[in-house]
Amino acid sequence: MKKLTIYFLIVHTIMLSITGFGIWFIVIKLFPEIMVDHYFIIPLFFYLMGIIFISQFRRTPISNPKKMVNLYMLMRMIKVFLSVTIILIYSILDKPNIRNFAILFVVFYLINLIWETYIYMRMELYYKYKDKQQKNAQKDIE
Repeated sequence: MKKLTIYFLIVHTIMLSITGFGIWFIVIKLFPEIMVDHYFIIPLFFYLMGIIFISQFRRTPISNPKKMVNLYMLMRMIKVFLSVTIILIYSILDKPNIRNFAILFVVFYLINLIWETYIYMRMELYYKYKDKQQKNAQKDIE
């Protein structure tokens, strides 16, 4: 599990770096009017949430798949709540640019949703594989 977690952390870092710089470059070149001053907050938020997301799955017991689904749903709800909070705080601090910030935030949110769904599916497959291995090992012992 430790190798899988490290793999996901490395790939998450690379993916968010590419996405962050890629969207920044596209916005600067094609849509400079929607660029916000505090753009770095968006990729940083999703990077930190991804690290928390990946590290929480490491603590989930393999023998209890229901707990993993509950954890996934809890992390989704926390992420939605924190996303709305970030957008509300930004709207208080920089009212004229909230529309642009929200557009960029939603784009990142959708990209990140796809990425985290991929991570969840891979971890689910890993847990099923490990659970099957443990059951087979117990059958061999008996």
